[in-house]
Amino acid sequence: VTLIQLGHKIKNLREKKGLSQVQLAHMVGVTNSLICKIETGQTSGSIHTLKKIANKLDVSVNIFFEDDSSVKVAGE
Repeated sequence: VTLIQLGHKIKNLREKKGLSQVQLAHMVGVTNSLICKIETGQTSGSIHTLKKIANKLDVSVNIFFEDDSSVKVAGE
């Protein structure tokens, strides 16, 4: 999984939850700039941050690293 793919997965999940980058950043405790950089593949963020993002998006952090392009939100 590339940084771009990771970012796309997070963006798709965030949008499915109806959250803005600012809202997710606030929930996770990071800047919206960091969320933007993760979603655009400029950085992956720390594993701690990715775990917090996964938690707020109701998914396992493992989904970020799977090659499968079908990303599902828990409960769907």
